[in-house]
Amino acid sequence: MESVYIYGSVALGDFIEGSSDIDFITILREPPSMSDIETISAAHQAVEREFPHADIMGAYLSIQDVGKAQSEQNFFLTYFNKQVHSNGYGADLNPITWWILKNHGMKVYGAEQSFSYEVKTEDLLQYVIENLNTYWVSWIRRLEEQSTLLGTADPESVAKRLDTAVEWCTLGMLRQLYTLKEHDIRSKVQAGYYGMTTIPQQWHGLIHEAISIKRLRPDRVYDSHEKRLTDLIALLRYIHQEANRVFVERL
Repeated sequence: MESVYIYGSVALGDFIEGSSDIDFITILREPPSMSDIETISAAHQAVEREFPHADIMGAYLSIQDVGKAQSEQNFFLTYFNKQVHSNGYGADLNPITWWILKNHGMKVYGAEQSFSYEVKTEDLLQYVIENLNTYWVSWIRRLEEQSTLLGTADPESVAKRLDTAVEWCTLGMLRQLYTLKEHDIRSKVQAGYYGMTTIPQQWHGLIHEAISIKRLRPDRVYDSHEKRLTDLIALLRYIHQEANRVFVERL
């Protein structure tokens, strides 16, 4: 191993224990042999035994591949879902990853790297808007389909699923909006606070809930699952529309 870098919420100064992932990029001097892969797997297993609740994910790359699109990568290892994969499964190599690594990456082992690759603003914004219009739109559609099932499900189960959706979708989509407007990247919680300065006040309670859930706090605003889900869908639709407006206006 030449170097190990941390990116993600740790590098952005907003890590929340028990809630945030630990994202890493390990830079290798040469392609790993089979015995190297076995050693890496054993090391991860030891870490998992010591820190069983930590959600760790990352990739092992050569320095030549750092900053490249995932489709341009040579053979590389990933660590995802508590397993080492030799086929790149679970990789998170995209313009957001490379932007955070270059601008905020934290070296935790080995030699300091001078990353020479460039993340163009246009590439970053194009990736974000495409992600918004595919992955996040599919989330909105699924939530709309589930709105008819609320009355038939166990209330406790509904509350847990809504907690997940409120935190993941609200803060995730606000991150996209922040990047499109500010040409910068912030953590989920930071994007949530930003949203309360730009999003209409009718949704501030929902954003507050999302931040509380992310921080593992019990604060909740809603006492009606139906109202909570209806407002969530409306907020996400608003963010989607606003994000596309901002993207189109800059063309």
